[in-house]
Amino acid sequence: MSAQEEVGSNYVIGEEDIISVIVRNEPEFSTSDRMVRMDGMITMPMLGEIYIIGKTARQLEEEITEKLKMFVVDPIVIVVIEKVLSHRVTIAGNIAKMGHYAIGTPSTVLDIIIRAGGPTPTAKVKNIKIVRVINGREVQFSFNYRDVIRGKNLRQNILLENRDLILVP
Repeated sequence: MSAQEEVGSNYVIGEEDIISVIVRNEPEFSTSDRMVRMDGMITMPMLGEIYIIGKTARQLEEEITEKLKMFVVDPIVIVVIEKVLSHRVTIAGNIAKMGHYAIGTPSTVLDIIIRAGGPTPTAKVKNIKIVRVINGREVQFSFNYRDVIRGKNLRQNILLENRDLILVP
């Protein structure tokens, strides 16, 4: 499955994401594996700098199509999100592999714990916390790993959002 299929049509492109722009039958206007720079731009052949942060692939396709009309008759543009690096969560504490994890697809707390190799033997798996900032305020959610893997209280296995922090005591 490609990153494009995983992120869905509403995915908003962010800093450090990797994208490709394909202009059908016009390879000189295409570009592949471009990282979105810190300034929110990518460089396109003939078009120069284009600001893309905050746009969906479809919105970017429409914008590039319009810009290309001065060079190409009826351009067909396809934007592919190759790799999502801008939407991340962090997991820390008593976990096999602490660190930052990309969440281009809808990911739950359990998904990230599994990707991080699971809790260590000394982890207090009944007291995991998810910290999220909402409107400038820190909000905490509780997660009981043992319950979830046993199929209990599954509503606590929430979908994660960009910049969530999972703390495994």
